[in-house]
Amino acid sequence: MKLRYLLYLALVLPLAACTLHVDGGRGYAPPPQVEWRWDPDLDVFVVLGWPHLYYRGGYYYRWHDHDGWYWSDRHDGGWRSGGKGLPPGLSKKYGKSRRPHGGGGGY
Repeated sequence: MKLRYLLYLALVLPLAACTLHVDGGRGYAPPPQVEWRWDPDLDVFVVLGWPHLYYRGGYYYRWHDHDGWYWSDRHDGGWRSGGKGLPPGLSKKYGKSRRPHGGGGGY
């Protein structure tokens, strides 16, 4: 009987390495299909190879110097301006959106 439990444990433990990546104790899933690193100061994932692109909670956030913040559920487009709650760490680093008007986010 103990052998069966040990075998089961030996089969299940390697699967634990395939679970959700947890950073900062918050439990955010990392962005899919891109390379990233966790930034504990900003409390977001930084998407590597894409300037000013961040991810947290299922959304990408992109800073544009002239227009402020854009957000999307994809890393490569469909950008919308304003309206989406900005993670607090990003607000501290860049400030709130400076975009004075709405727009289509044709970024």
